[in-house]
Amino acid sequence: MQLVIDTTQPGHIKLELWTAGRAVAKAEKYTPKISESLLVETAKLLKKQGVKLRDLEKILVNPGPGGFSSTRTGIATANALSYALGIPLAEFPGGKIKTIVVPKYDKEPNITRPKSWK
Repeated sequence: MQLVIDTTQPGHIKLELWTAGRAVAKAEKYTPKISESLLVETAKLLKKQGVKLRDLEKILVNPGPGGFSSTRTGIATANALSYALGIPLAEFPGGKIKTIVVPKYDKEPNITRPKSWK
């Protein structure tokens, strides 16, 4: 069983479970708080399908391009799950097995000082 994570669209979580080269279950959630919802939604999908974390054989993640925060959240979660579970990780679609997936953003980050700084 493979878990596919896609958070490249801001405010949109897409999850899929794959086996034998095809999707067997899907879940989508629209939320402005992807970082708070991603693991919760993943647990719901796994539970609904009767799949435990230890049943996962591979994590696949869409590296982008996509929004900065949403893409970073999906990639960080996929990297952490792969490491913690000791299972392979790859870019989706069609990526090779990697130790770590690096996000591909749709543009350079626009990081500015908070307005309270002088």
